[in-house]
Amino acid sequence: MLRSLLFLLLCLGTVSAGAAGSYRAVVGLDSGWPRRCGSAVSIQGWDIQILRERVGDDVAARVEVRPPAGGGALPVLARLEIGQFRPAVLLVPNEGLLTLPGFEADARLDWATLLRNFMFFGGTLVLGQVGGDIEIPFTGPAPRDVTAQYLNCSGDLAAPLRGGS
Repeated sequence: MLRSLLFLLLCLGTVSAGAAGSYRAVVGLDSGWPRRCGSAVSIQGWDIQILRERVGDDVAARVEVRPPAGGGALPVLARLEIGQFRPAVLLVPNEGLLTLPGFEADARLDWATLLRNFMFFGGTLVLGQVGGDIEIPFTGPAPRDVTAQYLNCSGDLAAPLRGGS
């Protein structure tokens, strides 16, 4: 009986990890120093990325959603609803991606909370379609190695520029 219960708990843990297994860390290096840090999740062919990247002396943030290959036209409007984060992030088509329009939005969003909630609570990608929205949910939390890679990368990204970087 105890052996069966332990096996069931192990299986449930595997299912939970598999649902979050589509998360991955996004790390871009330049001469060994982080230039882009974030997290991404792939769900039903859609690839959702929330990133911070160094642009000159500044660190800018962006949200990108890449559609499935051969998925047809992008919706005119979409939103990314992140668990325990308000408001939803509105996305518009831009060069084959759904993106948050304009970097001026950075000042209005708490990027640290957005990214943390994205990795821990998951959310829903809502695609505006004629006849009704399509909702594509994804669950958190992201695996520990993904959150650790992001935290390590973002600490170096936010640090003052170092010799040659």
